[in-house]
Amino acid sequence: MLDALRSDAQVPDNTMNRRIFLMNLTTFAALPLVSRRLWADEETSGWRNVLNDQGVAVWNRYDSGRTLPVFKGISTIDAGLFELLAVLDDTARHTEWIFNCSVARVIKQINEFDRLVYNRTAAPWPVSDRDVVLSASVEASMVRKEVVSRFSSIESGLQPKVDGVVRMPRLRGFWRFTFVDERRTRVTYQIDADPGGALPDFIVERASRKLPLETINGMRKQVVRTRGKYATFLQKYDPSAGGKIPEQFLK
Repeated sequence: MLDALRSDAQVPDNTMNRRIFLMNLTTFAALPLVSRRLWADEETSGWRNVLNDQGVAVWNRYDSGRTLPVFKGISTIDAGLFELLAVLDDTARHTEWIFNCSVARVIKQINEFDRLVYNRTAAPWPVSDRDVVLSASVEASMVRKEVVSRFSSIESGLQPKVDGVVRMPRLRGFWRFTFVDERRTRVTYQIDADPGGALPDFIVERASRKLPLETINGMRKQVVRTRGKYATFLQKYDPSAGGKIPEQFLK
C-alpha cells in the first residue's frame, strides 16, 4: 500500500475521546469552507496556471537554478478517499491509467506499508524511454483532513539499467487526497523531475501540461472501471466498509 503514516494530532488518553479521535481520523470529517479556501490558495501561491481542461487545473513553477518546471494538477474526483487509495495501491495496474506508464511493478515489498517500485515511461520517437526506482511514503493530517502519498527516486541495484533506456537522475513528487465529502475527494498530483539526457523544449512543455491532466483523468476513469474490485483493501482500511486504520499510526 504505502510507506508510513503520521498523525499531526495527539491521541487522547481516555477511551471515549480515543474513539472520537479514531472516528474523526478515519471518516475525515469536513473542514470549514474558509479553511479549505485558505489551504487551496496556499497550494497554488507562487505557481502559474497553464491549463484548465476536463476539470483539471494544471500549474507549474520554475525553481531557482532549475531549467525544468515543477508541475502539478488539481481536480475533484467523484469517489471516496479510500477508493482512490485502493487504485493507487494497485501498482501493477498503473500502466492502465498513468500517462505513458509502460511498466510498473513492485521490486521489493519491505512491509505492509513500504515498498520499492520500478516505473518505466514510454517516450515518443526518437526520444528514449525513461525509467526509475521509487520509494514511497504516506502521511495523514488531522488538521487538513488529507492523506499524502510521497515518492522519490533512489539508487537501487534491485533493478539493473536497461539498454536504450535512460535512468532518470531525479523524480520526486506526491499524491494528495483531501476529503471533500463521502463521495468526493480533492486530488493533487505533483511532479519534480530531471528526466536526464537531452530533451527538446517542446517535449518538456508538453509533458508539463499533459502528464498531470491525463494522469488525474486516468485515475478518475480507473476508479469507475475498478469499482468493486478492491473489496479486500477497503474492508481492511476503509471504516465505512468495516476497515480500521492500524493502531501504530495513532500513537
